[in-house]
Amino acid sequence: MFINTLILAISSSIDSLGIGITYGLKKTKLYKLDKLILFGISFMITLISGLVGTALKNILANNICDFIGSSILICMGIFIIIQTNEKELSFDLDHSNDINYQEAILLGLALSLDSLCIGIGAGTIGIHIYVFSFFTAILQYAFLSLGNFLGIHLAHFKFVPQSVWTKISGVLLILIGLIKF
Repeated sequence: MFINTLILAISSSIDSLGIGITYGLKKTKLYKLDKLILFGISFMITLISGLVGTALKNILANNICDFIGSSILICMGIFIIIQTNEKELSFDLDHSNDINYQEAILLGLALSLDSLCIGIGAGTIGIHIYVFSFFTAILQYAFLSLGNFLGIHLAHFKFVPQSVWTKISGVLLILIGLIKF
């Protein structure tokens, strides 16, 4: 179960790596406070959605919950892959090359939308939701920081487009959903 929790957390947060690289390439600064805001939003949204999934698991039969949870993960993975395109996601709305706290809140909400559905699916299949929420928030913080660092320091290299990280996330969700079926 620990491996599934970790893989789900990576899947929920790996798109932060692509966003961090994009910001780094553009020399957009992400301050610690901004990343802490993202951490908090990610943790809370993932936790709340996971608790909803856990509540469903307590109400419905296990096989129904496994089916619902697996279906949510597979559908979310397919949706993520289909909606992915080459368009970059940027929340530097004022084009200041700094992410202020309002932009950090918007970015946190956008990055956590996937976690909302994934959290419900994770809760229904019995993933330990507190661990999952913490891992998701930590990994989102780490991937965003690493991506920003790589983008800033290796700007002269061509990187894998942000959309590839998002597609990897979708594939991981589909695989976990299929395994849980």
